[in-house]
Amino acid sequence: MAGPRFADELGAAAARVPGAVLTEREGYVHLALTVPEALPGLSERTAALLDAFPPRGGRRDVRIDVRNRQWAAMALELLGAAAAAQP
Repeated sequence: MAGPRFADELGAAAARVPGAVLTEREGYVHLALTVPEALPGLSERTAALLDAFPPRGGRRDVRIDVRNRQWAAMALELLGAAAAAQP
């Protein structure tokens, strides 16, 4: 995947999470995924990000724009935890 920074790295991580969708936009990547309400092992910062999305029916619909390395790191951490939580 050519385009915005981090697109390849995020694309590889998102491929392991059913339903995760990456959309390339001009200069950044938008990530959309649904995760369990709680994901163990997240850093404090990524857990705070997850808490920003209200749970519904035991799941959270997460939508983030990845524009820099800090957001990419949190997105990768979230995708890794979501992949590990798959049955």
